Amino acid sequence: MRIHALRRALVPVLAACAVTALAPATASAVVPGQCRSNEGGYTSDLRPGQRLESGQSLVPTPGKPELVMQSDGNLVVYATTYPGGPKLPLWYSGTYGNPGAYALMQEDGNFVIYKQGGGPQTGGGVWHTATYGDRANSYIRASIRDDGEFSVSGRSEDWYWSTETSEQPNKVCSTDASWIRGNWAQSANAWLVLQHDNNLVMYRKRDGKAIWSSGTWGNRNGLNLEMGDNGDLTLHENGPNQTVRWRTGTGGNSDAYGLLQDDGNFVV
Repeated sequence: MRIHALRRALVPVLAACAVTALAPATASAVVPGQCRSNEGGYTSDLRPGQRLESGQSLVPTPGKPELVMQSDGNLVVYATTYPGGPKLPLWYSGTYGNPGAYALMQEDGNFVIYKQGGGPQTGGGVWHTATYGDRANSYIRASIRDDGEFSVSGRSEDWYWSTETSEQPNKVCSTDASWIRGNWAQSANAWLVLQHDNNLVMYRKRDGKAIWSSGTWGNRNGLNLEMGDNGDLTLHENGPNQTVRWRTGTGGNSDAYGLLQDDGNFVV
C-alpha cells in the first residue's frame, strides 16, 4: 500500500464546513477527559544491529499505534482500530517503490532504510534519520511508543529524532500545552490529526474517510493548535508573530474547552 501523502485528498469542500462542524453538544457527547497530556505507555525498540524486515511491524501494545515496514519499502506509523480494521497513517518515510527494503538501527546511531540486498558495507540506503556520530550514548535505539511517537536516540550532536506523532487527550484546554504538527487525538469513532502539512483533519474510524478539515494545508510555517484563555481555539503559526490561520471564534468564554466526541463531532 502506497502512502503518497497523509491523506492529501482533503478537498476545499471539507474546509468550507469548518465552522458548521462546531455544533452544539448532544446527548451522545462523551464524558470530558482530563486537561493533561497522555502518558507515553509501553515501547518496542530496535537496538544496534537489529532490523525491521519487509512486512514486519513493531507493536508495543495490540490495538495501539504500530510501526510497519511495508512490502513496498515505505516505513509507516499507523493509528489502528481493531485487527483487520481501518488504519490511519500518522507519518511515513516516503520510500515506497523499493520492494523488499528493510530498516536497520546501526551502531553509529543512524537509523537507515536500505534497498533489498543493501547494507552498511554495500550501500543502497534510501532514507535515514541523520543521527550518526561519535557521541557517547549507551542507549542507542529506535522506538515506537503506545502514544504513536516513533523516535531514534543516536550518536549525533542533535542526538534525538522524532516523528512528533504523540497522542493527545481528546479534550483541548487552555491549561494544556499547544499541539504541534503530528499530534493527534481520538474518540470511539473518530481521529483528529494536526497533519505535517498543517491541516487539522478529522477522520471517521469505520472507513478512514476524512470528514472535516480546517483547510490550513500549505502554510510555510508550522502551525500550533491552542485553546486561548478567552476560549478561542486557534491554529496559529509557530513563531514570534503567531499569525492566526484558523479560529473557532468562540472568544469571551474563559472556561471553554474543545472536545472530540464519540459521535464524531468536535465541539467547543
